[in-house]
Amino acid sequence: MRRVSDLLRTPAGRRLTLVAGPWDAREVDSVVLVDEMRELASAAPGALAILSRHAMRSCDVLDALRLAGRGRLAAIVLPGPAGTTPEIVELARREGVALLAGASDHSLSDAVLGLSAAVRADPGLLLRRTREAIDGLGAMEGAGEDDILRAASASVGVAYAVADLADPATNATVIRVGGRPDGYVCWDGEDPAAAIVAQVVATTLGRVRAAAREAEAARERALLALLGAKDTRAAARRARHEGVPVDGWHVAVFLRDPAADPAPDVARGPGAADPVLREVRRTAAAILPRLPGPGGAAGLSTAPLVTRWQDGVLVVLTTDEQTAPGDPGALITGLAVGVGTSQEGPDGLRRTASQARAAAARAAAGEVVRFDRLGVQAILAELGGSESALVAARDMLAPLDRLGALSAHAVPTLKAYLDCWGSRTRAAELLSLHPNAVAHRIRRIAEALDADLSDPQTRFALQLACHVVLGHDCLPGTTTPFSSL
Repeated sequence: MRRVSDLLRTPAGRRLTLVAGPWDAREVDSVVLVDEMRELASAAPGALAILSRHAMRSCDVLDALRLAGRGRLAAIVLPGPAGTTPEIVELARREGVALLAGASDHSLSDAVLGLSAAVRADPGLLLRRTREAIDGLGAMEGAGEDDILRAASASVGVAYAVADLADPATNATVIRVGGRPDGYVCWDGEDPAAAIVAQVVATTLGRVRAAAREAEAARERALLALLGAKDTRAAARRARHEGVPVDGWHVAVFLRDPAADPAPDVARGPGAADPVLREVRRTAAAILPRLPGPGGAAGLSTAPLVTRWQDGVLVVLTTDEQTAPGDPGALITGLAVGVGTSQEGPDGLRRTASQARAAAARAAAGEVVRFDRLGVQAILAELGGSESALVAARDMLAPLDRLGALSAHAVPTLKAYLDCWGSRTRAAELLSLHPNAVAHRIRRIAEALDADLSDPQTRFALQLACHVVLGHDCLPGTTTPFSSL
């Protein structure tokens, strides 16, 4: 451990003069700059305190020595040359505080930096600081990232931060999750203890992130199971066990992604190799204050759940009380966004998710559509968001796949014909065809379906099936987008 006598032999210490007091009474653990006397009173034991001229204006040397002795400081450094008196010499000896004076042209910042570097370079102090910091981190089981960074920064005396990319101007050590880089712990300075502790901080944060993502993946699996469950009560129990807030009021936002994987692998972890999902997670916090309406994000009872679902990304927001959804804006540029209504409980969560997906089916890329503003289209939209309705519609229209070259145009042609109340002329105008071509197509379609298009119920069922299927931009029995006419 370094004492005052050791520091006086360093380049920074050679410009200091011992005025009074013992130079080896206490070990020097830190170096602090004191600009106000209250800072001297709160300095840590073992500190070497460098007093500014401003600090000495409000306190004489005797008072400074008494404060330093009371706090068990190792030494105080006065600004510029200083004289002494028998009273000062006796008080410094009695308090065990070395009284030092700097040269008249001595820079305070140079003194602080130079002496601090000399203290930090001491092997014994380096080992002790490192051990204390590591022990402190080991006792923070279950703490969050911010708490870990604060504790590590306070224990070592540097400011640790986390960044996605390492800044070449700062020191950095990589955070790994599952063996893959997941950000960096950054800090300034050349403190060896800070570099050692940064490795421990990065390892600790890696474990915290891995545990958090596994818990998030478990919530996603439970949420997806609830959305597709036949036994809602059993699925809701599992969801509660995994931390899904199923019992509050829910508002769902659905982002339709044309490139969505129809069978995402949730086991890979939330957002793994999924740039769209990662961007939605990152930007969700920015739109939350505008989403739930009264109370904003402060009304959320838990963090939003974000997961891949069917042909897009689902965001579920839960509040303790019913709120009217506001305008979420575009969570990610270029995707169609749908917003469900506020619904309560497990069944309500399923309903608002279905509504949001149905509303998104009515939205263009970059557009936001709210389910409660669909008006008469809400019935078709809700049917379009129902998997059972989609399956039934596809089955009903499946015979059209056997029409060869006409199969790609059969559903749009039938929809136009039925929407025009059976008028071949009006349907031809919509389809840019000759009326005779429409008549030929409809005859073949009716034969393939074995349907009596003069029957009102048959017409209604087929018209509804066409709207549901085309609302999903797909052909009967497939998810392939249909070709434009």
